[in-house]
Amino acid sequence: MDRRDFLRAGVAGMALSTVGNYIAESANQRRRRVGLIGCGWYGKAAHFRLLQIEPVEVVSLCDVDSKMLAEAAGMVAERQASPASAGASSS
Repeated sequence: MDRRDFLRAGVAGMALSTVGNYIAESANQRRRRVGLIGCGWYGKAAHFRLLQIEPVEVVSLCDVDSKMLAEAAGMVAERQASPASAGASSS
């Protein structure tokens, strides 16, 4: 191996290492779709903590208390463009 081959291999390795980082970073930025079951204080706190560390989209909300459900739906609507589907359940 001469000096030119060594330099070509080194440059190719550096280029591939930056492409790998770019692909890994773009995969991590993919928006996760989540549903929130239980929209009381703990559920909303966990959801908004998740919003701070991950790009998420709330696609569904569920709670037995329609007041808590409506409050959580309003909070989600303020933070994202498309509305989440919401359903109340009586057990």
